[in-house]
Amino acid sequence: MNELKGYQIDCVSHGSPASTAGVKAGWKLLRIDNQPVSDIIDYKILEADLSLRLLLQTEKGILRRVKIDKPADIPLGLSFDPPTMSEMQRCGNKCIFCFIDQNPSGLRQSLYVKDDDYRMSFIYGNFITLNRLTDWEIERIIKLQLSPLYVSVHTTNPILRRKIFGTKRADNGLRNLKCLSKAGIRIHAQIVLCPGYNTGSELERTIKDLNLMGSNLSDIALVPVGLTAHRSGLPKLEKFESEEAKLLILQVEKMQQKFLKSRGSRFIFLADEFYSLTESEFPGDSEYEGYPQLENGVGLARQFLNELTALANMELSDLERNISVTIAVGRTAGPLLKQLAEVLVDLENLKINLVIVENHFLGKPVTVSGLLSGSDLQAALEGKDLGDGVFIANTLLREDSEIFLDDMTIKELEQTIKSPVYPVSGPLEMLAIIREFADVSRFEL
Repeated sequence: MNELKGYQIDCVSHGSPASTAGVKAGWKLLRIDNQPVSDIIDYKILEADLSLRLLLQTEKGILRRVKIDKPADIPLGLSFDPPTMSEMQRCGNKCIFCFIDQNPSGLRQSLYVKDDDYRMSFIYGNFITLNRLTDWEIERIIKLQLSPLYVSVHTTNPILRRKIFGTKRADNGLRNLKCLSKAGIRIHAQIVLCPGYNTGSELERTIKDLNLMGSNLSDIALVPVGLTAHRSGLPKLEKFESEEAKLLILQVEKMQQKFLKSRGSRFIFLADEFYSLTESEFPGDSEYEGYPQLENGVGLARQFLNELTALANMELSDLERNISVTIAVGRTAGPLLKQLAEVLVDLENLKINLVIVENHFLGKPVTVSGLLSGSDLQAALEGKDLGDGVFIANTLLREDSEIFLDDMTIKELEQTIKSPVYPVSGPLEMLAIIREFADVSRFEL
């Protein structure tokens, strides 16, 4: 029966080819075109065909054969549990700053899972260390050209690497990084900066070493260490203060100018938090060079400001009825949202209430909106007059879901605060929803 081993379908995207063909979540995928599927990489290769025959097993154990015809660039619409299909590679590091080790107790089990899987990096953009990569995996990555990969480097100093990663295998990660970049695999690198460890001259050394690996190491994101209130028994770390962040910005700007001349690219990019911490102006749109590490918090603020500029240049017609909305954000994003309110202040019939939400779930030191939980929002909003609805950033939710960090759903939050909640990507989407509120015909049906 090994040949009939299946992979649990966790979700079927609405309107996808698989959904149209009647495939259901909870079923198992056994074969594609009568071929076994070893993992998510095999699945992605096979699903690119124009015509596929799926062998499936329902929750009751009934075999189903489904034929699907689709364009080559349209995915089937299936996701799996686990997302790698076969067993996920776990992290064997004990990084001094590991955010998962700082989670409070009582969360869903998946929030304590540390993955270090090249498949998760290639398909979902997860950062991996390469410290436990086997020779077979390296050969497979190169053979299939699984590129780009997202790699946590932190430092190229061998002694410091072992200390930061908490493993003797840290040397392997650097060797594997050199091997993959030399073989044509494009790398997006990340350095989590810990004051007193890998900053200053150590950062200069690391960036110099990464630059020598060539153009396939395409960019580096510098992000500040994240510290929660749940660091019991963990190494002592300090957060960035304003003055340290200012020095870092100056250091990086000097290096960027050198790399612009030598590489034709700035090469290194700072996370938004450094600019927020120092109340500095965010770099311009062109300075992010296409936003290669947007999901890492590098350039989100600039994209928000771009939308804000577009909004300010629009001729905004007044709303047809009185509208009152609430915007809930973390402390770091507060100044940006105040700018949004200032742009919309002259729009007649619109009232905006800005609520700065403290992070009690992970602790007050965590100020970014993306790490707010449902319970944080509930505590800040419950009992208040929230008007026609509450707007939040869609980054507060798990990807393709309506679930917050603490497992609360949007519906559960709406029930407790007695107001609809609207996750949005930015100011333009928010304004579009506000205009829907004000559409008189909507209320005359």
